[in-house]
Amino acid sequence: MNLDIRPLLQPSYWLSINPPTVWEGAGRFLIVVFIGMIIASVVIRRKKLPHAVDRHEANLYRRICEMLSTMGFIGVILFFFSFEQIRLLGARFLYLIWIAGLVTWIVTIVKYNKAVIPGLRSKEKDRRAKEKYLPKRRK
Repeated sequence: MNLDIRPLLQPSYWLSINPPTVWEGAGRFLIVVFIGMIIASVVIRRKKLPHAVDRHEANLYRRICEMLSTMGFIGVILFFFSFEQIRLLGARFLYLIWIAGLVTWIVTIVKYNKAVIPGLRSKEKDRRAKEKYLPKRRK
């Protein structure tokens, strides 16, 4: 089995408007990945979201579910266009755009998790500490 990656390094391979053959080898892997993303979104929404520690973690899980379901659905549509050999709508460069969108979305979620959530949690902790000394409403 000889794997030649030289065509992958040429721009003409990626910028061609002719759709790739997707039902052989890597195409089957792609459809499994796309459908797996949709299934993972449903599983996270059903299993992880109800058990979130606080609303910030729940919001993080919602963002992950939104990313997985959206990108999985778009991937299935791209796969369908490639499978049906529809020119332009099934072209390889759309898969590159899909990958760029996925990477951008993942970076946004990671930034939210690492930078925004700790700040929101500390603000909420400070607010609770202040409210502890404020009078409560009577019932």
